[in-house]
Amino acid sequence: MIRHRISFAILLCLALWQAAGPAPAAETGLFRRGTNLTWFAFPATTVIDGRTVYADPPYAGPDAHEPTDLTRFGFDHVRLLIDFGPLINADGPHRRRLFEEIDQAIARLRRSGLGVIVTLLAPGLGGELPMAWLDGTDGPRFSRFKALVEEVAGRLEGLPAGRPVALELLNEPQQDCRAEKGTDWSVHQKVLVDDLRGRGIGLPLLLTGGCWSTIEGIVMLDGAEFADRRNLISVHFYDPFVFTHQGSDWALPFLAEVKGLPYPAGRGAVAETLAETRAKFAASDRWRPAERDAKQKEAEDAIRWYFTSAPGAAMIAERFATLARWQQDNRIDPGQFVFTEFGAMRQPNADADDEASRARWLRDVSSAIEKNGWGWSLWVLHGLPFGLYPTDEASCPETDLIEALRLTPPVTCR
Repeated sequence: MIRHRISFAILLCLALWQAAGPAPAAETGLFRRGTNLTWFAFPATTVIDGRTVYADPPYAGPDAHEPTDLTRFGFDHVRLLIDFGPLINADGPHRRRLFEEIDQAIARLRRSGLGVIVTLLAPGLGGELPMAWLDGTDGPRFSRFKALVEEVAGRLEGLPAGRPVALELLNEPQQDCRAEKGTDWSVHQKVLVDDLRGRGIGLPLLLTGGCWSTIEGIVMLDGAEFADRRNLISVHFYDPFVFTHQGSDWALPFLAEVKGLPYPAGRGAVAETLAETRAKFAASDRWRPAERDAKQKEAEDAIRWYFTSAPGAAMIAERFATLARWQQDNRIDPGQFVFTEFGAMRQPNADADDEASRARWLRDVSSAIEKNGWGWSLWVLHGLPFGLYPTDEASCPETDLIEALRLTPPVTCR
């Protein structure tokens, strides 16, 4: 998820790129085209006695401007991210109320014809990262998390027959591809899977790797884990990161001033992008003088790398070929793969060329995913900066972006 992505992700990119509640064991390809919903992803907070705590209620639910007829777009599922901080901190009636709210949301989505991937998201309170909950298989924090996973899985397993439901154990669990200190995520993950299967949970489970769930982390997983076809694979893709996150002020600092990177690279010129970026640095009050020069150099180096490496459809295909080879070597069904996040953000003050680049990137990535027989979940349909609507209040998505994904816009928007 975007809020957890830190400098490792871009350095990696710069260097390299769903019948019943539980599904039958042999059934795969349950989740083909979906989108992410953040109703439970960003809990509200308040300050009490000088301490920041979760508000009551913490979860916001759907935005009034968010579309509700998702199947009409062509989606068959949603990925519902849940910051588990409010759940793990609450007890008694409050905890039951929160779970009931989530249960009701899942029921509404399934009644509308959508499958649901429930994804547990490490608490955002205090900027905590997922690794804080990975303190060893007998660690106190992991033990609390494991108990929560058991509870969530049990609730999902007990849902009535209907559209498919799956549980993704933890969103972007680990920065490193392999933990340099302590116990690796893959060990924690196996403990969770073995525990749930040992308890008779037949629910589809989405497993992932380190490196923020990117391809580099996935191919380091033990392929034997996926001989059980109830175990699915969650992959994230935001490559090249310098393109998909240009203009962001939460990733690498210098990206806030990068402007005008086209996709593919051949659609533009390095001199033009450098000029736009230099002008943005000059107009920005974000930097102290000494810091500005260093950050501008980082930005210019990233821009030159981008045009030299010339990313486009061929590079995306090459990146996906790495994953396809791992899949084939381990004899994994392509229907077990879901790209649970991919997207490119709308830049501040984006022009027609910028949006055309987004459309081309979305088309190339989604097409390459589908060509390999994998499923995908867009980050995100609605809500800036990654949404496909021009503003948070707009009633119609951008036609070119919707068409790039081979989706169907609402009748009222055609």
